[in-house]
Amino acid sequence: LDVEARRLHLDVSDEELTERRNAQPTAAPSFTRGYAHLFVNHVQQANLGADFDFLQGKSGDEVTRDSH
Repeated sequence: LDVEARRLHLDVSDEELTERRNAQPTAAPSFTRGYAHLFVNHVQQANLGADFDFLQGKSGDEVTRDSH
């Protein structure tokens, strides 16, 4: 992992990666209810806090970052 260069090197051959990709199921599971549905459809990316989008800014309190 080279953070400064924004590069990740994986010691796996291109052939092995191709085999792994081909072995993957073609369709992702479809969640229509429950926590899995909420997670898939509403959790934000890590750089946005990895929280549910429907909770962001809804409590009335300003969201601040701790500098520690």
